[in-house]
Amino acid sequence: MKFANTKRSQEIRQFLVEGVKVNQPDLAHVAMARFDLTRQAIHAHFAALVKDGFLASSGSTKARVYQLGVKRFHDGLFKLKGLEESEVYSRDFSEIVNGLPKEIANICHYGFTEMLNNAIDHSGGTEAYIHLERTPDFISITIVDNGEGIFNHIARLLKLHDPRESILELSKGKLTTDPKNHTGQGIFFSSRAFDEFFIFSGDLVFTHADSSGIDFLLHNEKSHQGTKVLMKIALHSEKILRTVFDSFTGTEDEDYAFNKTVVPVKLALYEGGQLISRSQAKRILNRVDRFKTVLLDFKGVESIGQAFADEVFRVFVEQNPQITIHSINESLEVKKMIKAAQSNLG
Repeated sequence: MKFANTKRSQEIRQFLVEGVKVNQPDLAHVAMARFDLTRQAIHAHFAALVKDGFLASSGSTKARVYQLGVKRFHDGLFKLKGLEESEVYSRDFSEIVNGLPKEIANICHYGFTEMLNNAIDHSGGTEAYIHLERTPDFISITIVDNGEGIFNHIARLLKLHDPRESILELSKGKLTTDPKNHTGQGIFFSSRAFDEFFIFSGDLVFTHADSSGIDFLLHNEKSHQGTKVLMKIALHSEKILRTVFDSFTGTEDEDYAFNKTVVPVKLALYEGGQLISRSQAKRILNRVDRFKTVLLDFKGVESIGQAFADEVFRVFVEQNPQITIHSINESLEVKKMIKAAQSNLG
C-alpha cells in the first residue's frame, strides 16, 4: 500500500488500516508496542491516513473512532491449488466493496469470481496475485496468474493458427476449453459489465471499450508472462448486471439463453491486411452457429473483398437459415459489397 515515502511508515500505516478492518481492540496501544513508538507518533500516522482518505474518524481525541475511508486497498499472492474464488472474495476482499451501491458491488463480485476461477481452472499456473483498489471515483480489480497465457492456451487447444485468433473468439462469447464444466460466458459478460476491461498476455492485449461498445486487439511492447486481467468501473455507474445479461439473452420462450453476440470484424484485420478471402470470412463465422442472432460490427473496417462478402452474406446465410446475420457500422464501400452478395441469394 503506497501510504508513505519510507518503508517503515508504509508498514506502520498498513498495520493500522488492517487493525481498523478487523476492529482490533486498543489498536493504538498495540501499534505503540509493536513499533516501539509514542502515542503521539502513532496518532500522527492515524492523522496522515485520515488526510489521505484511507481512514475516516469520528469523536473527540480521547474517544476517537476510526473506520475505513473512501480509499481502500488490498492485495495478496495466492496459491491456485485448492483455491476457491468465492471464499477468497468474501474473506480477503469484500471489505473493499462494503458500502458500495448494490449493483456496483454485484458487478465487482461477478467479475472477480469469474476471472479468478479462470485462473484456477484454466491457466495451468501455480499462483495468482490479486489487487483491489477503491478511490472516491472508481474501483479496480487486477488478477495476474503465472500460467501458460490465455491466448496461447486457447490457440493450442482449439488448434488456431495464430494467438491473435484467440482474441476474436473471446469477443464472440461462449468460448471455453472445458465445455463440460464451463459455459465460456465469464469474459464476455465481464468485459461488458465493467467500464474498462483488459486482458494482457504475451505481447497481445484484448480490451473492450465500453464508451464505444467495441473490442480491440492491441500489441504491447512489454510482454506479460501468464495472464493479467484488469477491470475498472466508476462508483457512480448506473450499470446493472442483470441488464447486461438481458442484452444478449433470449426471451422466456427461448429459455433466456445467451443467444446473441456482436462480432468485431476488425479483430480479424491484422496489420496491413485486408478482409478479402473466404478463409477470413470463415474465421469470422467460426462458432457463430451457437447463436440465434449475430451482429457483425464493421467499425474500423474500410472495405471488404467480394469473396469475403459472398461467403458471409450469401453462402453462410443460405446454409444457416436459423441464424439471423446483421451488419452494423458499415462504411459505404462495405455496404456496397454486402448488398452485392445479398442480391445473389437464392
